Amino acid sequence: MSSIIEEIKSRLNIVDVIQGYLKLEGAGGNLKARCPFHNEQTPSFFISPSRQTYHCFGCNRGGDLISFVEEIEGLDFSGALKILADRAGVTLTHERGGISKESKDERAALYHALDLATKFYEAVLPKFPSAVLYLKNRGLNDETIKHFRVGFAPDEWRSLSDFLTKKGVPEAVMEKAGLVVRSPKGIYDRFRGRILFPIMDSSGRVIAFSGRILEGGEGKTLGAQASAKYVNSPETEVFHKSRALFGFYQAREAMRHEDRCVVVEGQMDLVLSHQAGVVSACASSGTALTSEHLALIKRFTKNIVLAFDADDAGLAAAHRAIGLALSQDMKVSVASLPRGMDPADMARESPQGWQDAVREAKNVIDFYLHLLPTLYSDKAVLRTKVSEIVIPFIAEQKSAIDQGHFVGQVAKLLGIKEEPVWDEVKKKSIVTEVARKTEKLMDEVVVLSRLARIMRTVEGAILWQESREEPILSDVKKYRTQFEKLSSEAPPLDVPRGARDKLIFEAEARFHGNEQVEQEIADLLKNFEEEIIRDRFTQKLKQLKDAEMRGDTEEAQKLLVVCQEISKQLQALANSQK
Repeated sequence: MSSIIEEIKSRLNIVDVIQGYLKLEGAGGNLKARCPFHNEQTPSFFISPSRQTYHCFGCNRGGDLISFVEEIEGLDFSGALKILADRAGVTLTHERGGISKESKDERAALYHALDLATKFYEAVLPKFPSAVLYLKNRGLNDETIKHFRVGFAPDEWRSLSDFLTKKGVPEAVMEKAGLVVRSPKGIYDRFRGRILFPIMDSSGRVIAFSGRILEGGEGKTLGAQASAKYVNSPETEVFHKSRALFGFYQAREAMRHEDRCVVVEGQMDLVLSHQAGVVSACASSGTALTSEHLALIKRFTKNIVLAFDADDAGLAAAHRAIGLALSQDMKVSVASLPRGMDPADMARESPQGWQDAVREAKNVIDFYLHLLPTLYSDKAVLRTKVSEIVIPFIAEQKSAIDQGHFVGQVAKLLGIKEEPVWDEVKKKSIVTEVARKTEKLMDEVVVLSRLARIMRTVEGAILWQESREEPILSDVKKYRTQFEKLSSEAPPLDVPRGARDKLIFEAEARFHGNEQVEQEIADLLKNFEEEIIRDRFTQKLKQLKDAEMRGDTEEAQKLLVVCQEISKQLQALANSQK
């Protein structure tokens, strides 16, 4: 595997990889940018073309092109490797045939089973004319069906599980992947008589499925499952619905290029949107948009266009998403759709009309100031709705000029002076002030997964060195002692015995041929110490959030002071290491 790593690195330049995510500028023989991992106004993120490494002097993150993709995409080592291998045109040998020795960990087994299931469903689809006809009638063409790997699950109890068994996939893996359900009589397929839409992670690996019942077709005979319009995969080791967006993998490049993300609700909305030329779209797949979804989108753009169904439920979903996005300092617009139509209808009936609706999307406050008078003719009711819906959004605006503009718009709409509108905005601002400061602090902290990743990398490197007859490190015992001392202050890293070989493999692949491996491991240990403080910071922030939710203003203010003190501590530590 180490030869494959070297081949990928020989074909790719770290500058080209990072340039796909960040705007770079010259800095002598190096390049610099604003760090994507923490908020900053002055660039402190440096890339060294000669060393093929990066380092941020603000938050101390650093590494090579693989670790960069791991960080910015939120992937594990294998996921990052897949993205880079695809870009470099390198075939990962462990992806051919069955699961290789290097991939015999649980996550790799799940990915393997899910990929085989996707291929099975794709191959089955053409054998069921009614399923193909349904997709055609909904407006999907062959290219779109292929692009999104749409498939079909036969209306049989064990068609998929029998196929996977022949491919050597254990029943336990099928169950953990969410592909089968276990009963007293054995296992049976979770998806039966359904159109299958694979959900992928940001590296293109299938992590789950959403299955839509085939109306009037092969999905009507196997009992209770037919009553549900959609059946989705359960949460698994590789699939968390609060983090996954359908179509995100296919939309990534367009999101970055167009500097916007169009968010729709359902699978059909998404695939028809892409087919109609709005390729920067992804779907929440019927679940509420979460802060984790928005964090995923913010890696590529801070501009979000919401395009939910033009009915009461759709507007309610949009309203929740808007508040969440504004609190994360994102710019939110809303695409206006004819009442009674959803994005799928519009994209199918008028691709140009759908493109126009997205392009002409209104600022969220303008959208509501235009919409509410059409819904509420009674002036008293209209004032109440404006106060409930619009005023909180104005209070979320960071710019005083923007606030002033919208206050004027509200006063004009309601036929009143601006002073009472300002009073309402100030009341809302006071209520959200602590929350706003909390969000700012949240942007300065790295999530706990960062700590776990550093622990995993250092542990792997030390295990690798301990397994060598001639270690590269000058004093392996010293690094082991230092690591264990720091680990005692951190959340425990559970490394099952079978995973030790995996950690050693990853370390060898990452550090093989690196002449500065000792310095990098020393730097990682320093980062580890910093991350422990950041973890403490994260816990205090959670307590602060809880206090806000309870309405305990006094406790929230105390915790805010503690968080600010830890933030200063982190900044001082970062400055001492420059």
